[in-house]
Amino acid sequence: MKPLLFVFITFVLMYLAADNFLTRQSPSYAIEHPNDIIQHALLENPIKSTQQGIIISADRRGHYSGIGMINKHKMEFMIDTGATSVAVPSKLAKQAGLIFGMPVVSSTAAGNVRAYQTTIATLTIGSITLKNTHALILEKLDRVLIGMTVLKKFKVTQFDGKMVIELP
Repeated sequence: MKPLLFVFITFVLMYLAADNFLTRQSPSYAIEHPNDIIQHALLENPIKSTQQGIIISADRRGHYSGIGMINKHKMEFMIDTGATSVAVPSKLAKQAGLIFGMPVVSSTAAGNVRAYQTTIATLTIGSITLKNTHALILEKLDRVLIGMTVLKKFKVTQFDGKMVIELP
């Protein structure tokens, strides 16, 4: 009886570990080609434009993300209310022609990292377009983070798995 119980408990633990691992996997990490990432984000999380702003639905992990444009280059973004400013991955910054300005130290969830100040000529998310937006360029990001320097310009509400970003 004890060996059977041991096998059963081992099986349950392995199942729970595998389920936890698969649940935490981000689809953007599994897709190698940037265009595939953009297509996946568009299908999973389309942004709805309204007269006053945009509505973003939470993805299956509860994050608010989608596709926006920096200087007319499509890029995956995520709303990050814990970020002070807009953060752009260095690879995407180069594609968008951003200038790597003065180096600074940025405090992130992963610790202090080197970043470069820059200005985004046009930042577009759905029907919202901002001009001359201050941002930081960071090395180890996989998508653009939209922080509070942008969000504070709007009325932001969150309910029922949706984030509404609209003019105040």
